[in-house]
Parts: sequence; C-alpha cells; structure tokens
Amino acid sequence: MAFVNVVVMNRMKVFFIGVIFLLGIGLRAQEYALSAEPPFNPGEEIEFKASVGFIKAAEAQLKTSEIIYQINDRPTYRMDIKAKTTGIFDLISSVRDNWGSYFDTAQFVPQRFYRYIKEGRFRKNEILYFDHNKDSVVVAKLDKKTKRLESKTGHAITKNVQDMVSGYYYLRAIDFSKLNIGDVISIDTFFDDKLKPFKVKFMGREVIKTKLGHIKALVLVPLMEKDSLFVEDNTLKVWISDDLNKIPLKVKAKIYVGYLEIDVKKVKNLRHQLAVTE
Repeated sequence: MAFVNVVVMNRMKVFFIGVIFLLGIGLRAQEYALSAEPPFNPGEEIEFKASVGFIKAAEAQLKTSEIIYQINDRPTYRMDIKAKTTGIFDLISSVRDNWGSYFDTAQFVPQRFYRYIKEGRFRKNEILYFDHNKDSVVVAKLDKKTKRLESKTGHAITKNVQDMVSGYYYLRAIDFSKLNIGDVISIDTFFDDKLKPFKVKFMGREVIKTKLGHIKALVLVPLMEKDSLFVEDNTLKVWISDDLNKIPLKVKAKIYVGYLEIDVKKVKNLRHQLAVTE
C-alpha cells in the first residue's frame, strides 16, 4: 500500500502542476496565439478527487486569490495548488503540499513561485524570485521546519520562462482553435534549479461525463520520460474543458496497481460559461 501511495502522489503532482512533458520536438508555447479573453477570474476555485480503483486517495484544490498583488511593481494573481492524501493513504504516508505562483496579469509570466512540501518525513520549502528584465531567477532554500532562509542561488533563465504552477495557467490561455490535432506545445519552465521544456500533445476533442455534467473537452497527452510505474508509454491522458475556461476535468493513467483517476468535483467563480452539453 505504501508503494501505491507513492505512485498516486507522483501522478497527482504530474497533473496538478499542469503538465509534465519532457521529450519530443514542438513549438514554444510563447509563439502560440492566446485567447482574446483571460481564461480565469480572481476568486476561481476548482476542487478534485483522486482515486485508485474504488479507493479514494487524495483531494486537491486550485485557487486564484480574489486580491491582486503587487510583485516587482507588477499586478499579479496569486495561484495556489494544494493537495492532500485522504483515508488509508493519509494514515500510511500523509501528504500536505502547497505550490503557488504570483502570475503577472498582463504579461502572463511568474514574478514569484513557492512550494511547501510535506510528504511523510520528507520536507522541502523554497521561494523563487523572478527578474524577467534580467532573465534571471534567485532560488531561496528555506529550513525544512522553521522556513527560515538557508541559502540563495542565482540562475539564468530564458525569456518568459514559466514555473510549475504558472505554466498550467499559461496553457489555459492558449487559443486551441489555432492548433491542429497532433500539434505539440512546449513551455520553457524553471523547476528544481533547472530549465526544463515541458511538452504536451493535442490529441483532439471529446465529450466526457463529469459531476458537472457532460462537457466538451480538449484531449491532451503529456510527453514524459519513460516511467517504470506506468505500464506503457504516454499512458497519462488529460481532459480540459473545450471553452474559454479550459479548466481541468479529468486525468486517467494506467499504472501497475490499476488505474489512477483524478476528477473535477466542484467549481466556483468561473469566468466563462462551461461547455456543458446537457
């Protein structure tokens, strides 16, 4: 069961950070046209549940603050992704993760990123300070318990680089009507002290059943490094709403212990009408 818990949390982070796509050749996401209207409102909340078979494993929430913050003299949204284990998974290895980003309202780039990780006995706390004028980022490592500053290191970054949270919100802003089925989107992302191109393939459109009704969806497949926990390559599939919101609706992955599914449970303060067909 401990092995199952590790599998579940690894796959959850793959999705809730947005997309992990580490192989393949594609165009930079910054070269794609963005939707004319922003895909989200301040105050947007999306809740999910994760399960392995019939066993509930975890819950997660994506939330955009109602407040507009000033970071680096820029107006920013504050985006938070929080995930926690539930039930028997919580008893075996409790997880309480918080990933967040201050996301520029005009330029759609991160100004600051933070993550506070608590997974069993493992702890990791850090804050990233972006300076897009200098194409640089400072990574502040914090004490595992007190969160006091331990060290700072500087790194060079590419133009308009994203973090693991802002990259997901940037993906939602892309105008998919300008893409063709089979196109690969690539987003330059800074994570774990490195620049990493994250790639996702646009597979087409479907209508899927959710707790919110039958919804028109875009189908995406993250292109990932080979993972021994998967039974086959590119087994992770993501559905996002085929409307101006582009909210995550469902994730499904075949793993050695069965199927991991992450499903939308509740939404609040969406900016646009959801593409519900009935």
